[in-house]
Amino acid sequence: MTQHYKGGTIVEVSRERRKHERTVVNWPVVVVTPQRYIGGEAKNISVGGAAVVCTRDPGRSEPLRLAIKIPTSEELLQVTGVVVWSNLTAQLNDLYGCETGIRFTSFIGKSRQYLVEAIAECLRLK
Repeated sequence: MTQHYKGGTIVEVSRERRKHERTVVNWPVVVVTPQRYIGGEAKNISVGGAAVVCTRDPGRSEPLRLAIKIPTSEELLQVTGVVVWSNLTAQLNDLYGCETGIRFTSFIGKSRQYLVEAIAECLRLK
C-alpha cells in the first residue's frame, strides 16, 4: 500500500500484485469441488488465475478443479486451483452468487498453452 498526496488529502493506493497480464472475459466455467459442481462465469483471467462469479460459494477448504470454455475455441481448459478471496454478490431478481478469486496451481494437458493463446488473442482485439 502506498500513499499519494492529492488535493490536500492523502490517498491510499494498493499495488498490483499480479505477475501475469489479465484480460476481461465472459467465459463459462464449471467449478468442481469434492461436494458439488458449481456453474459460473470467468470475468477476468490470466495465466495465474481468474475472477469467477459462481452460483454458490465453492469454499476455501479444498483445492478446486475448473473446466473453462473459451468461446472462440473448441478447447476446454482444465485447471486446478485454490480460492484466494470471495465476496457474496447480489445478482438479478435478488438472487445471490459469489465472486471468487482463484489462483491456478496446475494445468491439465495443453490447457496452459490454450489459455496463453486465448489471452493473447483477447489482448490483440482490444
